[in-house]
Amino acid sequence: MTERPVTGPSYSYTQWRTGFIRTTLIAACIFGLAALIPAVLSSEPVYGIIYIIFYILVLLVTFLQTPYTIKAGTLVTLFVGLAILSMTETGILGGARLFMLSAITLASLLFSWRIGWVITGFAILLYSVSGWLILNNSFLLTGDEVQVGTVTSWITDSAAFLLVAVLIINGIRLAQTEFEKSEDRSQILLEELRSERETLEQRVQERTSSLDKRTIQLQAVADVGKSITSYRDLSELLRQAAQLIHDNFGYYHVGIFLLDERREYAVFAATNSEGGKQMLENGHRLKVGGTSIVGYVTENLKARIALDVGQDAVYFDNPFLPETRSEMALPLVAGGQLFGVLDVQSKESQAFTEDDIATLQILAEQIAVAIQNANLFSETERALETARVLYGEASRDAWSKIIRSEPRIGYVATPPATTQTRSDSLDPDLAKAFGSGDLITSSDGLSLSIPITVRGQVIGAIRLRKPEIADAWTEDETSLAIALSDQLSSALESARLYRESQQRAARESLVSDISARLSAASQIDAILRETVQELGQAIGNASVSFQLLDQAAGPNGSVKQPENGRN
Repeated sequence: MTERPVTGPSYSYTQWRTGFIRTTLIAACIFGLAALIPAVLSSEPVYGIIYIIFYILVLLVTFLQTPYTIKAGTLVTLFVGLAILSMTETGILGGARLFMLSAITLASLLFSWRIGWVITGFAILLYSVSGWLILNNSFLLTGDEVQVGTVTSWITDSAAFLLVAVLIINGIRLAQTEFEKSEDRSQILLEELRSERETLEQRVQERTSSLDKRTIQLQAVADVGKSITSYRDLSELLRQAAQLIHDNFGYYHVGIFLLDERREYAVFAATNSEGGKQMLENGHRLKVGGTSIVGYVTENLKARIALDVGQDAVYFDNPFLPETRSEMALPLVAGGQLFGVLDVQSKESQAFTEDDIATLQILAEQIAVAIQNANLFSETERALETARVLYGEASRDAWSKIIRSEPRIGYVATPPATTQTRSDSLDPDLAKAFGSGDLITSSDGLSLSIPITVRGQVIGAIRLRKPEIADAWTEDETSLAIALSDQLSSALESARLYRESQQRAARESLVSDISARLSAASQIDAILRETVQELGQAIGNASVSFQLLDQAAGPNGSVKQPENGRN
């Protein structure tokens, strides 16, 4: 903000006096010329010359660049001279009193009321000497038909003059005194206003600086939050987060702690500083709720600032970070769950404020959400891997049963016909492909034997052979054959699943039919008989027995004869 000069009352009074004397001199030049002509014509030649000299002096001080004191002194002296001349012409009854009162007034206004008293004393002395000389006929007045007056008239007129002079001087003195007091009060108010303005400007600058800092921090928070969302590996996520915070905020040390499975310790997991890397190698960890800033945050789920770490009671003096002077720790909380602590340290004392907590807590929450997402991603991957393993095992078991239960079936396609073969012996290349699970190429390069694999289990093989006059299999043709094998594997697996689903539907239908028949029977004997008959038919030529026993009578004390059904 630009500093504007403050204009005090003293400067205004000086300007007023300067403007006043300039206006007065110009007026004296104008009206003095009008008074000069008749005065010169009606007065003695000596007085005319003196009047002309006075007028020339007024013109010189008016239009020449002269100091203020010379202008003011010339103007006062001019009126005193006019008073003296008037005294010699007309005595006390002429214009001498008017000129002298003007001189006293101007001296009091343009200089001070003390100068006014000096001019007043000079005027009393002038009146006393002039009156004594004139009344004793020691000095004759030059004016025609001018009455000299008496002692009484001289004393009365002098007293009236003195009374008016005292009133003028005292009024000006009181006005100047009050003005000085007002000036002092105004100066005090100006100082207070200046101090208040400086305070307001300082507050505005501090607030502006704070807003600029907060804006930069929020932009950095957005940049860091945007960057860390792309990571799915937890270790890489934490490492990048620590480095990005250091790059954007410039902190001496950035550390991220994660709670262990028992939630007893905060384990150091990522950092940007060299000292922090040594802490990682040493397996650094802090007790939850222990005497450390991190321990306090993990227990209370509240951010903590240590502005002077040497005096903070809970500060952990870490030899790996000797330059730390300020520290701030923030909880990593997402969905009401504490994942760890973000710990930042600075080389400067008093480096953190409450506004920094509000800003960085946003970043801490983003990191917590990223950690939560990374954990969920890892859990989902593990669950999918487990499901794939279980499904693969189930698929392999099912294919093992199919291979063991069904005879070896093969097909040979020789255009224009396809024939089925049933043989216990395999072509050597097919046997090798089936046993090893690898693609086998014949020695002449015309035959390819490709294993058919489902969920890691080889369930068959395909042999493709070109005519004797053809070229060997190219890389593109081999890739096409492998893709064909993969498609066949998927088709066979789909067929197996379809058959299993049909078998499952048939069993469910059978159970539903048996349940419906049993619900229709109302007698116990009928229910038992219907049950063994339906089970025998469903299983096929199986003997089914059902018997009710009395537990109190023991295994030999049956109270109900068995119902047998055979189909």
